Amino acid sequence: MEPKPLLPGWQDLEISTQIIIRDAMSRGIKVEVIDRKENFLRLVQGDHTEFVKEASKTRLDSLMTYLVMENKIASKLVLNENNVRVPIGKDYSNVEDALLDYPVFLSKKKVIKPVTTNFGIGIGISNPNDSLEKFTFFVKQAFSFSNSIIVEEFIEGPEYRFLVLGDEVVAVCNRVPANVVGDGVHTIRELIEIKNKDPRRGEGHITALEKIQMSEIESLVLSDSGYTFSSVPKKEEQVFLRKNSNISTGGDSIDVTDLVHPEFKTIALNAAKAASAVICGIDIISSAISEKPNPEHYAVLEINFNPVLYIHEFPYAGKPRAVGNKILDLLGFT
Repeated sequence: MEPKPLLPGWQDLEISTQIIIRDAMSRGIKVEVIDRKENFLRLVQGDHTEFVKEASKTRLDSLMTYLVMENKIASKLVLNENNVRVPIGKDYSNVEDALLDYPVFLSKKKVIKPVTTNFGIGIGISNPNDSLEKFTFFVKQAFSFSNSIIVEEFIEGPEYRFLVLGDEVVAVCNRVPANVVGDGVHTIRELIEIKNKDPRRGEGHITALEKIQMSEIESLVLSDSGYTFSSVPKKEEQVFLRKNSNISTGGDSIDVTDLVHPEFKTIALNAAKAASAVICGIDIISSAISEKPNPEHYAVLEINFNPVLYIHEFPYAGKPRAVGNKILDLLGFT
């Protein structure tokens, strides 16, 4: 079954942009698409005009705020200086220096990621005592997307996206890595094909969820767990195909806004303020998100300069959150 478009005639645009268009039109705001490929809009209401790019890039955030959020070294610096708990790690500007520190991280579970990345691209997770060969693979993969990389401690627990709009956390979702649940009959390949038939799953960020891929990356993750695409997992066994939790790589978004301890929302707001961000996504990892934060059990992973809206508007499970109108409110539309 083909995914049903949110806005017929606009389905070539990313779904977050479609959300803004839908909510703007419902208010009688004139919508002009300045550049379709860039998802660049101009919104006009009377003598009030605003430009919006990719749904969440607006005049409300400065260029320098974007650059700080985009660069993981800079964002980690401002978070550290504002007493926001972040994972411990180091940054590297060349492959050789990173590989020299292989023994430093050998006994730890660690994340290797490009300094500038989005949608989880180029991120690798290396287990304790992984071989130098595997560590080298992740390091080179990260460098293929950025001139600098970060290697840092892996904090155990689910990952949560806090959508910050102004001085409010308007939605929180648990982002679960791409996965399938076994039935004792079908292979992993067949389970992926079945899950991908969900009409909400498509490709190119124009649907609420992305299809699960069957690339070399998914094959490698399966191999780490002793599986191949031909394996038949046991009934109710959850098998992960990605280590990163991005919805853009086939993950599931589960709304948990009402379950989060209020202090975590305060942490997210403090992280946004550290970067002087008005619109952003704060990624927090925690093993106990509904309890009072314990520094040993959580960390702020990063600040996202282009948070997608659709994971909150159209979660895989849980309560949908109307976030598009919140951005229009911040921009001063009536």
